[in-house]
Amino acid sequence: MAWWNPFSTTTVVAQEEGQRLVPITSTASRRADNPFTVMAAGIDEIVKQTEQLRGSFDHTNEFDLYDDMLNYDPELNGAVRTISLTANKYEISGGKNTAIRNAITTLTQEVLDFDDLLINGMRNLMVYGNDISKMVGKTGTGITDLQSLPISQVTVLDDRSASTQTDKENAILSATRYILREQVRDPQEYPADEILHIRIDYRSNWFRDRLGRWTYGVWGASRFTALKQAIRAKYNSMNNRIALEDSLTKQYITIGPEAVENISDPDEAAERLQYVINNVGTLLDGLRSDQVPILPHYVKMEFVDLKNTVPDNSGFMDSVNADISSVLHVPRVSMGQERGSTFAATYNASQWSVQAIRRLQSILAQSMQGLFSKHLELLGIAHTNADLPKVVFQPLDEESPFEQTRRTTMAYEAGITTLNEARLDIGLGPEKGNLGKQRYVKSKSPSSTGELPRDNENKSPEESE
Repeated sequence: MAWWNPFSTTTVVAQEEGQRLVPITSTASRRADNPFTVMAAGIDEIVKQTEQLRGSFDHTNEFDLYDDMLNYDPELNGAVRTISLTANKYEISGGKNTAIRNAITTLTQEVLDFDDLLINGMRNLMVYGNDISKMVGKTGTGITDLQSLPISQVTVLDDRSASTQTDKENAILSATRYILREQVRDPQEYPADEILHIRIDYRSNWFRDRLGRWTYGVWGASRFTALKQAIRAKYNSMNNRIALEDSLTKQYITIGPEAVENISDPDEAAERLQYVINNVGTLLDGLRSDQVPILPHYVKMEFVDLKNTVPDNSGFMDSVNADISSVLHVPRVSMGQERGSTFAATYNASQWSVQAIRRLQSILAQSMQGLFSKHLELLGIAHTNADLPKVVFQPLDEESPFEQTRRTTMAYEAGITTLNEARLDIGLGPEKGNLGKQRYVKSKSPSSTGELPRDNENKSPEESE
């Protein structure tokens, strides 16, 4: 007697003396050599990534942690991108004379990808609190490139030796040297006058670099610092929910008569069935959370879904997303979370966001003055700071037609404006008569304490007659 083993890639033979080897033929399979296989479903990788993030909150380098937070959280990523793109609307104006203006025009329009420079600078200020670039150029030619440096690999030193131990009592207070990949293969050291270091909230910021040295007033402060615990709690909650849902999803198997249709001996059929049961059980027990079993046609897997017993964590997720909105000064409506937003709340949030973004834009614009000055210096063009062109960003409070219509509608429905005032605000003509002078009034639901029913009011037609 012999049969084919569907749980392995080889044939299992149980031979009795004098019998011919006749393996059972596979009647259904995804793979002819092994119908019992697994298929990846992707959940496991998600869990691994989030577990990595959960376990990485003790990063030696905080900047690596911020990268993980940005990559794994869509709300955080969307908020940063929303603000970063505001740096793409600008103009360069001013300049004392034609030579200065032409030099800066060539730099920003032909030499550098100035749009990307500003967008990336805005992004890095949001994520890291810093943006560091190496200015590349030579005398007589000017700046030829602006090389963005990976912030997580940069350390900053003063005039002291790199081996000098620093703590809060002996901190680095000024940046005179920038080192890329310090104590790693092929380190590069640059003097401060070759570096464009854009930073925010740095003057009173304590920072410990990846080698354990304390600095004060040197590195900018990341907005992400205030979100570390919130994002950690968010992913703890997500992973716990995934694990709970997985544990509450139970399955059982049924084996059809096709499994033994070619076996006439009852004892052999029973042995075959037990063999199938044992191997299916072993297969299921060994599955990872990202795998789905592929079974022969005679083995059916049924599921009992108990996920409705999992507590709802949407309120907690909303709370964390609200923290993201608050810290980054991004209105929740721009993050796709406008439930319950009122006109006043949306307007106030937008105003705060505008102020926060304007500050970032101001820092970027001032930093570009240093870039322009270095370019003119290498070209040998005499100048003062007052002679330099300026980067001027477009006003943030300019509304799109959609935004204007939405704001006007909310104001009208809140009873703040009349119909004609709302129509004029979006470029429509006034309504004639008294209709245009009226304000919006919400319809009131019928009161349960109104007048008593009148005679015959609730009677049937027969009773009314």
